[in-house]
Amino acid sequence: MKSIFKVLIGLVVVVVAASENDVSGPSGRATSCILTGNSLDQLNEIKSSCKNIVVQNLRVPAGKSLDLTGISDTSITFKGNISFGYAEWKGPLVLISGSNVNVTGENGHVFDGQGARWWDNLGSNGGVQKPRLFKLRYLYQGVVNHLNFLNSPRHCLAIHNCTNITVNGVVMNNKDGDTQGGHNTDAVNVKGSENVFIKNTTVYNQDDCLAVRSGKNIHFEQAFCSGGHGMSIGSVGNRTNNVVEDVHITDSVVVDSDNGIRIKTVYNATGLVSGVTYNNITMRNISKFGILMRGDYLNQPRPTGNPSNGIPIRNVTVTNVRGTVQTKGTNVYILLGQGVASM
Repeated sequence: MKSIFKVLIGLVVVVVAASENDVSGPSGRATSCILTGNSLDQLNEIKSSCKNIVVQNLRVPAGKSLDLTGISDTSITFKGNISFGYAEWKGPLVLISGSNVNVTGENGHVFDGQGARWWDNLGSNGGVQKPRLFKLRYLYQGVVNHLNFLNSPRHCLAIHNCTNITVNGVVMNNKDGDTQGGHNTDAVNVKGSENVFIKNTTVYNQDDCLAVRSGKNIHFEQAFCSGGHGMSIGSVGNRTNNVVEDVHITDSVVVDSDNGIRIKTVYNATGLVSGVTYNNITMRNISKFGILMRGDYLNQPRPTGNPSNGIPIRNVTVTNVRGTVQTKGTNVYILLGQGVASM
């Protein structure tokens, strides 16, 4: 094993049941409603009439999203087993949007993605179409606490076009994908979002533990990442928004993974990466790259080996990064085009 030294880089029924204290508040919305069973027929009524929504032991029909969009000043609590019928589609299986929304998972609940029904070692690169599991999209002022995800078919938690979001204590367990064909099972995917704070995340998967593709003021702290591709900025490029600014990844552990930390920008694309900090990161048993920064990224067929210079990388700081890389791996690998990296 090789040690990484400190590095500093300046660069079919729904039961809708009211709780015992179901009374209408000043807004006329019921205090609490429960969604359970195997149908979504009453979902719109619940969204419009209840300020506390409890989703309990629900099986979402195949090809449908649990659509919790357009809600405001609402609490959502998940209880028991939340599962999903099989369909080959892009998902997401759960979608939340709105403003001032609190999402909580009660002890013992699980989102059971049953990903093995889709897994074929190809992920989004081919084979059957696989749905994303859980997406926050256009959510403003949201808090997500203590959600448990099991075996997502593809990406697990997406935070897209959101503002002022706090995520705490989320567990994403895709261990079964190691032996059953899981691929592209990204844990946390951030895009087009601002002021996002993610803490106390536990991940077992086969792709990025964190992937920040665009956004500003993103904080990822106290994470444990195992089995995947590490904590990533990118890939950046070839999207509507290709700017990543002020990302802080701290106090985290990456084990048994391809990479520890990395920045990847798309070959011949344009954009910007600025103000990224990796601090106090521990790595163990990394198989490919401890620290990786590359400007030649292509998902298919593969990175080109010839970096382009359309995406500047500015003010990147890596401090107190330590751990071990396997003998066949590389501690630090930087492949960037001329003039790309600067203070």
